[in-house]
Amino acid sequence: MRMKVLAIIDVAPGADMAELRKALPEEIRGSWNLFTSGVLREAYATASPTRVVFVLEAEGAAAAEAHLRPLPMVAAGLMRIEYVELRPFVNWSALFAH
Repeated sequence: MRMKVLAIIDVAPGADMAELRKALPEEIRGSWNLFTSGVLREAYATASPTRVVFVLEAEGAAAAEAHLRPLPMVAAGLMRIEYVELRPFVNWSALFAH
């Protein structure tokens, strides 16, 4: 079953900025390919200039990781990623339980 997976992506500690700049065009092309294929559903910048957030459609965190792993900066270990599986918020049902 497919679900939304939040990927919080940041520059890895100690990452070489020259390598990041060199890999950026291919990283952007790769993320565009994920977007056009329907895997990457949303992408956001954050207040931190080194962090972006992706919302992916995948079977879970492991599948989302498999989709992002080939991106050049991810493959080179220049990025660190936290994956969060998102599920429907069902707590509102408590409002109607009485």
